[in-house]
Amino acid sequence: MKNTILIIFVIILGLVAVVLFKGAESLPRPFDDKVIQGDTKVVDTQKQVFGCEPEQRNVDACIEIFKPVCAKINVQCVTSPCPPVQETFSNSCNACKNSLVDTYVEGECIVE
Repeated sequence: MKNTILIIFVIILGLVAVVLFKGAESLPRPFDDKVIQGDTKVVDTQKQVFGCEPEQRNVDACIEIFKPVCAKINVQCVTSPCPPVQETFSNSCNACKNSLVDTYVEGECIVE
């Protein structure tokens, strides 16, 4: 009798776990800038722009956490005007170590 109850409990627990994990796939993920609605991709265009502070410029090393940022690199051109170029960095520390970067937004750069 105890074995039967244990087997039924394990089966029910397994089914609950499958339902919970399957339902979690539809939830938005942290740091995700794209939300899928049906077959349409919606991109969050209201991103906060962060500036590089002077204390971020002179660091010796950056922690290796992958939280990508899209930074605008002020390219130094021979002829002017020269528009900034977007580049994805692994995190804000690596972006701000580059002296040509003034601002960045969270998330990878989107090529349109």
